[in-house]
Amino acid sequence: MRGSKRLRDHVAGRHSTPLLHRRRFLAGVAGSAAAAIGTRPRRASAQSALSGEVAFATFEWNTPHTGSVLRALTQSFNQRYPNVRIREIPIPAGGYHDQILTQLTAGTPPDIFRIDDPQLPLYMERGFLTPLDDAIREAGVDTARFAPAMRDARHEGKTYGVVYQTNTRQLIFNRALLQAAGIDGPPRDAAQLEDQIRRTTKRDQGQFGFTFASKAGDATALFLSAGPLIIGFGSHFTTDDGRPNATDPRLAEALGFLKRIWDADCVPRGLDGPAANSLIFSGRVALTLNGSFVFGAATPETRPNLAAVASPLPSTKLMRGTSWYGVGARGRNKDAAIAWLMHMLTPESQAKIVEVERVTPALPHLIPARFFEESPWLRPFVEGASTAVSYLPPGLGSRAFSQIRTIGDEIEAILYRNKPIPTAMADLQRALEAGLRR
Repeated sequence: MRGSKRLRDHVAGRHSTPLLHRRRFLAGVAGSAAAAIGTRPRRASAQSALSGEVAFATFEWNTPHTGSVLRALTQSFNQRYPNVRIREIPIPAGGYHDQILTQLTAGTPPDIFRIDDPQLPLYMERGFLTPLDDAIREAGVDTARFAPAMRDARHEGKTYGVVYQTNTRQLIFNRALLQAAGIDGPPRDAAQLEDQIRRTTKRDQGQFGFTFASKAGDATALFLSAGPLIIGFGSHFTTDDGRPNATDPRLAEALGFLKRIWDADCVPRGLDGPAANSLIFSGRVALTLNGSFVFGAATPETRPNLAAVASPLPSTKLMRGTSWYGVGARGRNKDAAIAWLMHMLTPESQAKIVEVERVTPALPHLIPARFFEESPWLRPFVEGASTAVSYLPPGLGSRAFSQIRTIGDEIEAILYRNKPIPTAMADLQRALEAGLRR
């Protein structure tokens, strides 16, 4: 408490001698957040104390929608912190997580970098990330209003990441493509979904009924893409208490669905996640189990044809995929990096994220009402985020990063090498049991 008093005294101008640079930074963050919600900053001088370069790594720099948001946030950030330069580090999506893990292990991480569900527990448990609780508290953020996915970024009582967006998966369909195939409306069950996927595929026209990340060797992306189907059929690769569950008949049912539409050539092959999604954005995919970001990223010509309904799969469970940004524990400019993350939590920044991407941000209560009026399909995605489960199998923790590779390899073997599903899942069950015993 004594440190907090010194900070308050310093902000009030009661100290004539400088405090630690870290405390000046926190005061500046608090003033920034106060300005964002229309109150007077307690002191602005700390803002100029931050300077230097912040290395910011994410494959999203290369995506039109998220890249534009990050640059807009950086522009408004620089109005408050003019002496900080954000250096964009675009890394291809396919090898992104491997490259970041290599840099973290070597002790040379970027200052800010994107983190997904499988990597988050590994990075937290290995001490690769900087705790953010002090900055969040000083910024005056109401942590009770965070999206539930923020709980995943807590480890041993500390917070190590900030949600950029959390995306519940629902069924998104292209009305024009369904109508062109003589289909009146979206499917109401799994059988109708499979039928519509087949009927809307026109490979000679570059049109597909469904799509997912299927690049050979990218096990993590393939695993993620299969998640909405697997959870939609009511299964997962582990049980709720973390026991291996690869031999669950519902899991085989989901993979059988995936394999049938794959063998029927209803899915473009060999694409990474961004490339697969780009086909949806450009109006060449009829149906997808995906997040609301699709609406924000779709081309102006495609967007009017898109609509969404609840998933028609038999389970009531919804899957979510979340992206966080974290600050490297050994980053070179941690204070400025943390200031950028706190700037991302201001009402203006949260609204900008939703305006462009139409997603659920870290603080859903800051979504302006007009966005729900303009995009009535958005509300089910936002409300679904309160109950949706991560695509990360329960109980894996830091072992998820390696186990997901094992899972993805078996899915790849089913699709690309025609490995029988029962054989693949029996092999996977043994591998998971061995991996989780270590």
